[in-house]
Amino acid sequence: MPAAKVAAPEELLQQLAVSARECPAFPKLASDYRARFSAPMLAWAEQHLARLDARKVIYPFSGADIVTAMNLFASADHLVLVADQWPQHGAPASILPQQMAKECQTMSFFARYGYFRTNDLEGKDSVRPRFARLLAYSIALTEAQVSRVEYLTLHEDGQVRPVVDAVKPDGLRFSVTRANGRALTIDYVRTDLSNNGLKAGGRSHTFMRSQMDGVVLLKSASHLLQKSYFSALAELILERAPGVVQDETGLDIEPFRRAFEIRSYGKFHAPHPLWHDSASGQRLIRYLQDQPAIEPLPFTIGYEKKSGSVLLVGTRNRR
Repeated sequence: MPAAKVAAPEELLQQLAVSARECPAFPKLASDYRARFSAPMLAWAEQHLARLDARKVIYPFSGADIVTAMNLFASADHLVLVADQWPQHGAPASILPQQMAKECQTMSFFARYGYFRTNDLEGKDSVRPRFARLLAYSIALTEAQVSRVEYLTLHEDGQVRPVVDAVKPDGLRFSVTRANGRALTIDYVRTDLSNNGLKAGGRSHTFMRSQMDGVVLLKSASHLLQKSYFSALAELILERAPGVVQDETGLDIEPFRRAFEIRSYGKFHAPHPLWHDSASGQRLIRYLQDQPAIEPLPFTIGYEKKSGSVLLVGTRNRR
């Protein structure tokens, strides 16, 4: 990254406005996404997630996926997304036609399947999309309006604070008005969620610990929390979160079921082929087979797989 200041927040807000020039296909893909994903998610969540009373939602491994959290938690006042992509936005003069095309292609894939591929976000074997642009597209899928954008820095005390000038900001804050008129603050914070990044007493660990007063959303998380080198984050969630909504790629079912009362929705017979040998996936299959009843899930969520989708909704076990 060049050591130059990013655009002023007011300029960034203008740059992030959805442009037909940059992605002519966006109106059509947005309409398709809303029909396939948003409409059934909103209706289902109103019936099955309202009991969580999630005013704040923390979404680790989110990538640029703001829209899923907005669909599932329509009453939330604050969404906090955390992932490993830097949120800088290129100056208009530096934007290449190939970059705009890549961003539109990336959103087209998301609109069809409901998740981002890490290789697309990182620009592997291609150009790297502007991550801030993907965040803006994701908000636009909800028909919400962005009134303000601020840069964020993650301080040594574990707090994120707005900053006017930044060379390499740690995040972005969007002040948003939902389609239903509700105000919403969306924070995206870049940090390393592995054990190397979440060392006890460090700023990232302190930050993530402070966020665990919100309901945790885990989706398309590459089964990372089931690995030993992500144990610090798994422990924070298991010890502190009041509720968890996750697909099969989140917490391992055994510690999850000990800490939370779980309601299961959908179906799960096998992981995505990339994780066909997942021991945690096999434990989840056995767990679901032992459940007397699993409620239906009227939409797909998470990685594409022939076995369908599953959501596990956990509320903190108070016993």
